[in-house]
Amino acid sequence: MTSKDFSRYDVWLNQKLNELKQHGYDQISLEDLWEYCLDFMWKHNGRERYYQEVNDIMSINANDFFNYASLKAQVYNVSSLDEMEFDDLLS
Repeated sequence: MTSKDFSRYDVWLNQKLNELKQHGYDQISLEDLWEYCLDFMWKHNGRERYYQEVNDIMSINANDFFNYASLKAQVYNVSSLDEMEFDDLLS
């Protein structure tokens, strides 16, 4: 992760989190949003200005976040075939 100071963005992340929760997305945490910003939105094209980063945070929508979360789950949480219980899948 990067050395960005989380506390500078706390207000904006909380505002976005509350907006998402009002739309029924209770499972998203503040840490999830922060990780999305660092690992996805700003990974390759870091912003030079604080207001640009705030704008990025405020433009997060549920579809984009869940696309990222889905991709992350597919890439990082892949079980090997040896660990899978095929009997459970078939029953």
